Amino acid sequence: MKLRTETPADRPNIHKLTIRAFTNPDSVTTPGEAGLLAELYACDGYLPEYSVVAEVNGHIVGHVIATRGWLDGDIPLLGLGPLSVDPASQKQGIGAALLAEIRLRATQNGERAIVLLGHIEYYTRFGYVPAIPSGIIPSDSSWGDYFMVLNLSTAPLPKGKFRYAEPFGV
Repeated sequence: MKLRTETPADRPNIHKLTIRAFTNPDSVTTPGEAGLLAELYACDGYLPEYSVVAEVNGHIVGHVIATRGWLDGDIPLLGLGPLSVDPASQKQGIGAALLAEIRLRATQNGERAIVLLGHIEYYTRFGYVPAIPSGIIPSDSSWGDYFMVLNLSTAPLPKGKFRYAEPFGV
């Protein structure tokens, strides 16, 4: 498996991958995550170094993106998501590798923390913890413990209300 920064030429394949990863078999609608990606690429919060693909034999089988979010409007943090892995390639460590790569890049760039909204059982395996007890408040209180944070330093996390990049709408 090869991990690398996505290029604009990768985006059609990332779009298809995201649809496969998030499609509900009981629905005929395109998952919102696919449209969200196009908006994230065009927004002020897009950070190219945090859009990473996983390739196997030259085929994109995974993708993750983290964009600039803000705590209390002036403390920069990363907002992770979506994370997509081709259903045929799941449970092979691709998602874990993408999360580790984003963590490595964020740490090397001096980022303070990464927040996300996701499955507790999955993301806690990678060091994420519920954000609210840490003092990072989501824009939607119903997210509860599904709103998580990964502190990238030994310093205490700043506290406040987190806002994702504009396309998230929250």
